[in-house]
Amino acid sequence: MSGAMTLLVYITGIAHLLSAFRLACYRRDEARRCWRDGLLISLCGSLFCLAGMDVLLTFTPVSPWHAGISVLACALIFRSGGNIMVLWYALK
Repeated sequence: MSGAMTLLVYITGIAHLLSAFRLACYRRDEARRCWRDGLLISLCGSLFCLAGMDVLLTFTPVSPWHAGISVLACALIFRSGGNIMVLWYALK
């Protein structure tokens, strides 16, 4: 595997794991508790965690598009403070 592909694998895996960590550290507002929001945030966090571990442990080759989208998703999750429901409401 070439050096560029190795770098893309590491970037993608770390972006997935950082996204999962940020979603796991999100502090929910107790004034507005909605179980669906918490369920969706937990589900997305676990999917990001599994995807990051899959990429890093199996060293699966990834495309530049996959790496770019994972870095973009990581940046959006950090920008929204871990509350992905803010992104959902912004798209509506």
